[in-house]
Amino acid sequence: MTADHIIVTGGTGYIGARLIETALAQGRAVTVLGRRAGPPGTRHARWVLGDPLPDTLDRTSGTALIHLAHDWAAGEDGNVAGSARLFASAADAGIATRIFVSSQSARQDALNRYGQMKWATEQRLAGATCLRVGLVYGGPRAAMYGLLCQLARLPALPMIEPGRTVQPIHLDEVVRGMLAAADRRAGGVLALAGPDQVPFGDVLRALSVAFNGKRLPILPIPLRFALLACAVSARLPLIPTIDRERVLGLAGTEPIDSALDLARLGLDVEPLRLRLPREIAGRRALLSEADAFLGHAGIRPTSALLRRYARAVPEGAIVRPHWGLRWREPLGGATPLGKRLRIAARIAEASAPGEQMLGSGSRPARILRLAFDGAFELLLLPSRLIASLAR
Repeated sequence: MTADHIIVTGGTGYIGARLIETALAQGRAVTVLGRRAGPPGTRHARWVLGDPLPDTLDRTSGTALIHLAHDWAAGEDGNVAGSARLFASAADAGIATRIFVSSQSARQDALNRYGQMKWATEQRLAGATCLRVGLVYGGPRAAMYGLLCQLARLPALPMIEPGRTVQPIHLDEVVRGMLAAADRRAGGVLALAGPDQVPFGDVLRALSVAFNGKRLPILPIPLRFALLACAVSARLPLIPTIDRERVLGLAGTEPIDSALDLARLGLDVEPLRLRLPREIAGRRALLSEADAFLGHAGIRPTSALLRRYARAVPEGAIVRPHWGLRWREPLGGATPLGKRLRIAARIAEASAPGEQMLGSGSRPARILRLAFDGAFELLLLPSRLIASLAR
């Protein structure tokens, strides 16, 4: 059964806003519960956490409730009891599909209050679907994803347990999973997280490379020092504020087996290394690489050639800087840098600017230029040999 009417709480948040956008694009009716109205095309009913379901809402068989709202000011009792009251009133109104968006950190013994509250709420929602969401990335740089993007811009990052694994899942995949649950493809407690366990340090390194074109040095530190950094960052301007709750949540994250639950939802999750480069910032980094590598091949690249290069490479941008390529170009083509330089050379040679460049000048001038390039390559041979051996 397809849920043609979605009732959403927390619709102005990072996940909620994309959920509403996607549901509207699919032709579903959307009602936003909250203090503020949702985007154009949605209905609105004033509601705060702790209120029951408003009496004026549509209660057709095709209606599903998706509860994303969380209010720190309401405390544990407000969030747990308020969510239970909302779901009880929805059940009384005949809404069979009731979805609570929980967290991978939800456990009775979670290190952070957020995980403890999510677990306690799950215990109060009989008959509901609870989605334990993994580390969400992609889309607008907000919520945890926004903080990670800020941290990836630092020259070096002290962090706790960089080897602790997380299970990244793209924002759009989370939304598809929630809508699949709304269509009653699966119920109970489900893991909505990537099937791959990725070291958290590798996630931040991937963000740094994809968006900033640089390697991010990571300095492992004890948890107590990380919590001290949280307190300091909250008092200093011009640096990202590190949320103590988020640090504790990551420190206490335990792996969950999500493969079966993803299959029940009919959801394929793409690996972070393949999906991240297609984000807008990652695309810009790849086009910057294309400009540098095609310029190294001897042409002034057009926008069409930049796009052709971006389509030809298998993944996102590699680490910059792109200067000094003549000295660093590897002798063989097996390295990532060597493969991409050869892709750029082939694109350049097959392009109109490349043909014009190769055919420009008189025959003696072309011979002289070829001889000069050969002599220059001999001079560069030692540095290129050293660069190849260092890889």
